[in-house]
Amino acid sequence: MSEEFDQQLITGGNPPNWEMSTLLDIPLQVSIEVGRLKLTVQDFLRLSPGSVLEVKKIAGEPFEVALNGRLVARGEVVMVEKSSGVRIVDVLKSAVAP
Repeated sequence: MSEEFDQQLITGGNPPNWEMSTLLDIPLQVSIEVGRLKLTVQDFLRLSPGSVLEVKKIAGEPFEVALNGRLVARGEVVMVEKSSGVRIVDVLKSAVAP
């Protein structure tokens, strides 16, 4: 870090005026939550290939999309060639508000 930046951190001054493009290549962890459920240890130990876990989500209900653990959008499952993806249907206002 630069000496100027270190001094601003110590004194509580504003950080240097960075260009937004400096931040654009920072990787974000994207999570898409299908649903949640509770299992006992016994039920967990019974899981095997082919087991189906039923989640309390109604078919067609939007999936939650999170960035670095923070809910930012909702989406729906779509097929993209031979893969599946999520089409964003709603971006939460709190995700874009400063």
